[in-house]
Amino acid sequence: MIVGKKVTLLPLDEIHLETVRSWINNPEVRAGTGTEGPVSSYEHRRWYEKLMCNDRRRAFIIGEHSEGIVSPVGLTGFNDVDVRARRAELWIYIGQTDARRKGLASEATLLLLRHAFDMLGLHRVELRVMESNARAISLYRKLGFVEEGVARESLFHGGCFHNMLLFSMLESEFRGLPGELERCARRS
Repeated sequence: MIVGKKVTLLPLDEIHLETVRSWINNPEVRAGTGTEGPVSSYEHRRWYEKLMCNDRRRAFIIGEHSEGIVSPVGLTGFNDVDVRARRAELWIYIGQTDARRKGLASEATLLLLRHAFDMLGLHRVELRVMESNARAISLYRKLGFVEEGVARESLFHGGCFHNMLLFSMLESEFRGLPGELERCARRS
């Protein structure tokens, strides 16, 4: 467990599969992630099994603290963890619609960054986001990610091509975050 002020990151487990599948079958969530759907129970189980067997991927349930109970609200993790190059690609979404706009994605991202730099020994965390996902882009800029460029028409989703913006954060940039952000990321 990785514990913050409002959020706990829990290892993804089989008990979470139906909740996660319900999130990814929500068209609003799929639109933000670029996932094609709907996803069957069989497809979702195969995704989970492949994820669990892949050393280059990590996944965490985002749990919201409320009156001593931690309720699943989203999913986050890393793809392409490269221990030699000390880099990984971060991904995140809040699947529970009533948990959005509460700062949970912000705190979860900071907790995951702290895990990346302090526990995994990474040097660089990068991410890709659809150019149309204004809320996510605003979050990444607010947290101090540096925009590196545009991968033009690199995602085919919903019958058309979309640009993906490329962002990254280096360990030294994370260490230099302003006090409020750093305090949030350091609690556990």
